[in-house]
Amino acid sequence: MSVSQEFLAALEGWEAQPVGPVLETDRSGPVLSAEEERRMKRMISNRESARRSRMRKQRHLEGLRNQLNRLKSENQDLLNRIGAVVHYGQLFRIDNDRLRSESDLLRCRLAKIHRVLIYRQLQRLVSPSSAALCGGFLSGAGGEPNFSSLIV
Repeated sequence: MSVSQEFLAALEGWEAQPVGPVLETDRSGPVLSAEEERRMKRMISNRESARRSRMRKQRHLEGLRNQLNRLKSENQDLLNRIGAVVHYGQLFRIDNDRLRSESDLLRCRLAKIHRVLIYRQLQRLVSPSSAALCGGFLSGAGGEPNFSSLIV
């Protein structure tokens, strides 16, 4: 849009009151003085500048809204991921506790088996004739061998 078109668009529906001397040179309307014309051009320029400023502000606000929506979405995704990590952490903790209990149980069973093996080994090594030589420590109630004093 040229300056004269902008000028005419700005003047549409507005009647100027002459401030200074108005020169009339043709029939189409009053001709403005150079000072009035500069003032009108300045007014049109200011309006255009304000319009551009409003458009920049609107684009900036739209960019901020887009950024806000993107960050909200990213935050939600991160919250979902944190929730999943916490959930899996709890599952791993439960599984780990179960495995520790199972390990303790197996360790106890292994210790019992180890004691039984030691008992059987001692039974093979010690015969009733050598039991008499050892002071009879193997005889318990009912003639059963008593190795409990040897097992730690």
